[in-house]
Amino acid sequence: MRIARWLLGGGREHVGLVLGNDASGKTTFLYRLKLGEVVQTIPTIGFNVETIDHPHGEKVTLWDVGGCDRIRPLVRHYMSQDRFLIFIQSCTDTDPYRVEFSLEYLRMGLNMMLENEAKHMFIIFNKQDLLSEEERPKIVKDLKEKIEAEIKPYADKLDIRILDTPGLSALGGCQVHNVMDEIRKTLKPKNVAKDTKAEIEMREKGPSKEELRNKIRTANAQSVDANTFWESFLDGSLEAWDHYTHLRAGFFVMHDCFGSGLGLLECADEFMKHLNRLREGNPERFRNTAHKTMTIFWLHQIQVAAIEYQARSLDKFPSREDYADIVFSAPHLMNSNLWRAYYSKDLLFSPLARANYSLPDLQPLPTIKQVTSTLVQEKVTTDVDRLPRFAFSVVQKTLSSKVRRGGVVKQALEALQSSTMRLRAADSSVPPYSETQAYFWIQIIHAYTRSLEVESSESQFTTYEAFKSLFDIKGDEWKEYYSRSTWESIASRMTFVNPDKKPLPNIFNLPSQARKDLAVSQMINATNNRSANTHLPPSEDLDFLAAILIDEAKLMPESELNVASHASLITFLFNRLTERTQSTMTSIKRGDASLASSTALEIAKWIGLTQAMFWVQQIQIALAGRKEIGFEECIKGNSVLAFEELPFVYYSPQLWGSVEARDGYVMPDRRGLSSIVPGKV
Repeated sequence: MRIARWLLGGGREHVGLVLGNDASGKTTFLYRLKLGEVVQTIPTIGFNVETIDHPHGEKVTLWDVGGCDRIRPLVRHYMSQDRFLIFIQSCTDTDPYRVEFSLEYLRMGLNMMLENEAKHMFIIFNKQDLLSEEERPKIVKDLKEKIEAEIKPYADKLDIRILDTPGLSALGGCQVHNVMDEIRKTLKPKNVAKDTKAEIEMREKGPSKEELRNKIRTANAQSVDANTFWESFLDGSLEAWDHYTHLRAGFFVMHDCFGSGLGLLECADEFMKHLNRLREGNPERFRNTAHKTMTIFWLHQIQVAAIEYQARSLDKFPSREDYADIVFSAPHLMNSNLWRAYYSKDLLFSPLARANYSLPDLQPLPTIKQVTSTLVQEKVTTDVDRLPRFAFSVVQKTLSSKVRRGGVVKQALEALQSSTMRLRAADSSVPPYSETQAYFWIQIIHAYTRSLEVESSESQFTTYEAFKSLFDIKGDEWKEYYSRSTWESIASRMTFVNPDKKPLPNIFNLPSQARKDLAVSQMINATNNRSANTHLPPSEDLDFLAAILIDEAKLMPESELNVASHASLITFLFNRLTERTQSTMTSIKRGDASLASSTALEIAKWIGLTQAMFWVQQIQIALAGRKEIGFEECIKGNSVLAFEELPFVYYSPQLWGSVEARDGYVMPDRRGLSSIVPGKV
């Protein structure tokens, strides 16, 4: 599998795999280097990964890859040409069966290096402190001779070094840093950083900024207004189809998709459908064939430029009418060869990149930043929005869940009450729970939603910000139905009290076109902000989602997996990892890591390897050695498991949806994942 060069580290950033038998001390070695101490980690699906910082900005990322037999099929997903191997041999593993098992692992590592054209392997002997001074020399010598015999056939093809580190002990810390110093010295690049930087700079060279701006001035002067352009794009009557027009069409499609709540990857799919339509109608003018990676590359560049333009002068995502100004503010967009700074030609024009989204192999794409994150977060936490926002989440769930509406609402009210009590324990200014107030907002939001069902609309207002704008929700709508004395009474807190002014409505009038336009604008802004959002929902939302997932799980077979259902996925993984169900792929001979790795491989064929490993690890973190725990208790105590978009707290949608993430394991690009069990040593 090809992995992006920048994901593996270039220049003074190295990435290595730590291999060896189970219990050889790999994890202890890793965290002794990282933290200077011994820590307890969860029995993961076969890996722990940490980046160790060294002087002058040098970084070494090490993958501690599990040592049991079922994990071995996973190891190939970590290997690439730019990675090195550290092989750890435990000096206490002297049983002939264990020695042979270790040598098998060594052979696998050597062959894997040859297959990937990797170069460096370092072999160390751990746990020497557990041997007596009398037996140590002989045991180390015997193990060394066996390993030398194994590596001899590879000596002229690989750079293999057996490091001389007497007394090496990862547990005690003896010689550990000397090992790393020797490895870093061997890996020290010879002008690699300069060469890589020079290569990128050379590829970035194109027309000057002024030349590009002149092109933009000419194109802007010749372009038609936004509405005329969009109509011409839809009916295929565009007079020109050059780079400027192509980008403009992409930005307009992005606008259209964001207004429907679709992310960038879905925008690319929609844009390619449009391109296929245009080519079928006029193949002479529209010659571009569908290319998924190229499409996502340019849409990403446009979105970043639009966000940077927004940061200078706007409080929301730029409109279609702002396209000319966006391009003028980011003239590099007019360089049709901009992709050369990110992709090699061999990769970008490969069949794989044409049909799937491939990550760049030269440098990462510019980061999508959330320019209004502070403003959005302040809005989220205001008291006036708390109950309407929660009610919106509840109503959305009633529309998608197989659990009956009454059951969903019941779980929602219980989750809100529990969350409110916790919040008030920490902050007495939080208003007390009121069943009347909570149910009122659920009913009002439901009535608003029913009014939309009367009219089929292309825009789906799936964010609270858009929905709030659509119906002009102010938070004081209760005054039309309740007197303040009833609304705030003790009785209304304990149970639902009917309105004392007028009955609650079942449906509202349709909003005006002006309101719809404003809501679409809010939808576009919210969808764009979601591209960079790494926040979890409020605690009451998570508690509610957990309660619904528990109910949904009761409606499905325990041993069957429906990957389209998040509840099914979580239930399936919980049952597998607590050994409530068995698979023909699952080995239980060598512990939790083996069980987890085989489970990940089992579901990877449906959802992708990174995706499978992520959710398996999340379940393991929740279990943390407590296999006796029940499903309901596990989900209630770890409500984030019910949040289907949890991966995007750690991964950008582009990385998560890449072919590299599907076919191998890639590290998160937003927030690191840790296997350390809190509070345990």
